[in-house]
Amino acid sequence: SQTRDKESLTVEGVEKVLSNLSKTFDYVVLDSPAGIESGARHAMYFADDAIIVTNPELSSCRDADKMVGFVSSRSRRAEIGDDVDPVS
Repeated sequence: SQTRDKESLTVEGVEKVLSNLSKTFDYVVLDSPAGIESGARHAMYFADDAIIVTNPELSSCRDADKMVGFVSSRSRRAEIGDDVDPVS
């Protein structure tokens, strides 16, 4: 949901929601906000795979590149390793 407080989501909160959803569904698709704010970073942190959509504008491409770097280096999978179990 939209909120003025961009820091209202926490890693622990997102993990709890994803854990509950993964008990019911085989796949969970997250649509994160544009840019590299906390909502997008939290969604990407737990991603098994990511599809990053961007516009052909310089600022959008830069943000997309930063997000690729985040997934590669600071996601849960990057911290723990490729053999990480899905959130459950």
